[in-house]
Amino acid sequence: MRIWDLPLRLFHWGLAISVIGAIMSAKIGVLVVHERFGLAVMALVGWRIIWGFVGGHHARFANFLRGPVTVIQWLRGEIAGRHKVRGAGHSPLAGYAVLALLMITWFMAFSGSISTDGILFDGPLAHLLPAYSKTASSIHHLGEKVLFLILFLHIAAILVYKFIKKRGLTMAMIKGRATDLPDTIEGADGSISRNRTIFGVFLMLIMVAGAQMLTLLRPAFF
Repeated sequence: MRIWDLPLRLFHWGLAISVIGAIMSAKIGVLVVHERFGLAVMALVGWRIIWGFVGGHHARFANFLRGPVTVIQWLRGEIAGRHKVRGAGHSPLAGYAVLALLMITWFMAFSGSISTDGILFDGPLAHLLPAYSKTASSIHHLGEKVLFLILFLHIAAILVYKFIKKRGLTMAMIKGRATDLPDTIEGADGSISRNRTIFGVFLMLIMVAGAQMLTLLRPAFF
């Protein structure tokens, strides 16, 4: 069963690389590289929001975001071991994990873009909101702790599924197909047409390239 379409998989790994790159470059103090990765994150999350309405079946928000009652019922069933057959795509709880990850990564990217250290570095959009630049810098650093927490929970969930539930979530995100046995998974196919695949990839490239050009908005370039 096809679950994840190609553009969504490219987004997933692109976001992972960009977030890791942003963290590592910040820790070693290479802020120019940190900025580039941050802008890529901003563009990728923006793309994911669009894809959440026009992407494959399991990429759409309407097909994996459920109400609190559904999440609680799913959790009870999971704890009781009643879920012998799982639904394809994100589980009700994982849907909110995806939403949290998108929110914190976009928040970090945007707050970084308007922040300043008051000495050597200004974000590419800091001049647009000068009254909030120092505040943005402070909350950007505070948000790092939330980001690390969500990333930790994300990785922990992958490991639980890998070693306890015996479900290869990572491999599914590489190949796009479910790794479950045919009689243990059900749901709609997540395939999309070739034209929509090309559109999704092209849109992603355009948005990432456009985000990188935001550095040209700095007053120093005029």
